[in-house]
Amino acid sequence: MDIRIANRLALLAACSWLAACGSDDKPDPTRVVLADGEVRGSMVGTSLQFLGIPYAKPPVGDLRWKPPEKPDRWTTPRQATAFGKRCAQATNPTLMNEESFDEDCLYLNVWSPSPAPTGAPVMVWIHGGGNVNGSANEPVPFLNSGLFYSGEFLAEGHGVVVVSLNYRLGVFGFFAHADLAVEDGHSGNQGLQDQELALAWVHDNIARFGGDPGNVTIFGESAGSFDVCMHVASPASAGLFHRAISESGGCTTRQPTREEAEAVGGRFATHVGCTGAGALACLRGKPVADLMTEVAVLESQEETAADAAFDADVDGWFLPDQPRAIYNAGNTNRVPYLLGSNTDEGTLFLPKKPPMTEQDYMEALTDTFGADAALQIADVYPMARFAASPSPATAALARVIGDARLVCTTFDTAQRASGTGAHVFMYNFDIPVPAQISPLLGATHGSEITSVFGTSPTLALDPAGKAASDLIQRYWTSFANTGDPNGGSDPKWPEFTVSANVRINFALQPTIVTDFRAADCAFWQAGYDLQFPSF
Repeated sequence: MDIRIANRLALLAACSWLAACGSDDKPDPTRVVLADGEVRGSMVGTSLQFLGIPYAKPPVGDLRWKPPEKPDRWTTPRQATAFGKRCAQATNPTLMNEESFDEDCLYLNVWSPSPAPTGAPVMVWIHGGGNVNGSANEPVPFLNSGLFYSGEFLAEGHGVVVVSLNYRLGVFGFFAHADLAVEDGHSGNQGLQDQELALAWVHDNIARFGGDPGNVTIFGESAGSFDVCMHVASPASAGLFHRAISESGGCTTRQPTREEAEAVGGRFATHVGCTGAGALACLRGKPVADLMTEVAVLESQEETAADAAFDADVDGWFLPDQPRAIYNAGNTNRVPYLLGSNTDEGTLFLPKKPPMTEQDYMEALTDTFGADAALQIADVYPMARFAASPSPATAALARVIGDARLVCTTFDTAQRASGTGAHVFMYNFDIPVPAQISPLLGATHGSEITSVFGTSPTLALDPAGKAASDLIQRYWTSFANTGDPNGGSDPKWPEFTVSANVRINFALQPTIVTDFRAADCAFWQAGYDLQFPSF
């Protein structure tokens, strides 16, 4: 065979696997051929962007509440230039998003450096929102502009391949029912199974975007942080990722059992009139909007709110036991783990009418924790500790909420992860939300996200904030690359251990802090322990 013909055939073969070729026989980096079909992305800045790639069949009709299935192949090139639909959810004033009634929402997005690398670290983002809200394409909150989770800057500035994804939420993503277990052995945790299938998609496809399927980091915030913690515990996720980052949230407090979750699902089914042998068929025949309306009705009534609490559960498959038990036994996916929280986590969750007096403060504690616990909490968090605040009662309640829900749950998980022998690194994020956005939020829940992604429009006007964001991105991507955030001339980030409670504090200039809120977290951890009388 003529050598020129042989070279031509070799080039065409490469084009068919890596990307389609243009008329000049040069590969087009915005065209990638996957096992499922060809996708055509675009350039954004100096990186490649592929949006709205299906990783599962639409979970509609008979597939509602079933484990996700791989998508059908497509035969014509798919335009990957717009995000997929947001999963069904109610409106959220904090995220500034509208409600969605879409179940056809299982899509992911990929950002890659240009030109496409070979064997680059991969970072897979799991969005927050309480596992009831959110998507991969939210605007930056409060500014209502830009893209909160864009992978553009991590890809073009740090050489990593970034993936983000949507997953089923609320009653569609965490619905357990006894009849579901009879169908196929799975009851609940559909959203976590979606994430697992997306990770399997990454394993099978990411090399075609320049990523290394053997070096995948999962990272997430809030509910995404909790979900990352669950994947670290889950044997079903073994081998699909190699490093983990949890931003504000651990999972080693008590989680609902399958029986408890199925009881919630059963009561909800009865509430909407679906009972007996045909309960699932009845439920699957209900329009999305009708089910969401009924969830809202239950949530609005104190006596029935628990019947609308669709949470991750210990289902016996994705989670064979309580996450705490799995961590304590050392049976996790023992990967390097980076965890942390923010100084003012609780300011985002204050009631619409924050407490202004000591009586208001005690009433708020009593409403949330009960009368006996309220007295104990007030002893640990007296208003006098927050005398420097314009409103000590408000500041005290914000600290209580943030520590109980996020700071100390994250710390608890970090301790147990370190106890498995995994390499663990902890941080505290201490850079306040810009005053022009809100002078009251401080370094609130989620405020680190724009620093991690470099997506806040205000960074362009804030050299010190931009430098801090760049530093955080270097730490995150170095961790993704090697399992250690340290590298180059950046300040040394010491490893956290059970005996060395040390973390980096991200102010505009980072410092190292020891025993961060150790006494406060000891108080909450004693409370977490009471949830496990048999441990």
